[in-house]
Amino acid sequence: MVTRIISYQEALRAQRKGNGVIVDVREPAEFRDGHIPYAINLSSTRFSAADYTGWKHLEIYLVCQSGDRARTIAQQLHEGGLSNVCVLNRHMEQIDTEATSEVWSVDRQFRLLLGVLIALYLIGHYWLSDAFAAIPVILCTGLIITAIIDKCYLRVGIAMLPWNRAQVNGN
Repeated sequence: MVTRIISYQEALRAQRKGNGVIVDVREPAEFRDGHIPYAINLSSTRFSAADYTGWKHLEIYLVCQSGDRARTIAQQLHEGGLSNVCVLNRHMEQIDTEATSEVWSVDRQFRLLLGVLIALYLIGHYWLSDAFAAIPVILCTGLIITAIIDKCYLRVGIAMLPWNRAQVNGN
């Protein structure tokens, strides 16, 4: 079955009228960084079709960071028999939201990690060993690959760290 695409504005209108529910399938820490108002967070890494069956009478609108996870969940829900599933035409990388937490955002933690790895390379390469040259090679390769596949597993991994999961109940 081909996944239906719906405009972000149409999904918001349906949600306000009570005819639909927006489900953000990103990790809880990503959700805390900013999300669509009144969206529900059901992480794709903890996917269970049973979590969606309560909305059989509503349209289910899926959103994630870039669209990949939302399309994957939509396909799984379609295969499980739910036909009321749509994917938004815009995703969080295209939607301006304000942070909903004072915890450092996943993007900020990601940038910090990249900075620390570059500093480690500079210190290690200069004072310890030329073997530290592997760090920028790995970083460059990873950044190029994530740009090509439009998916960053390091970012998802950071979102799953214990201090990012600890506040799930606060959402």
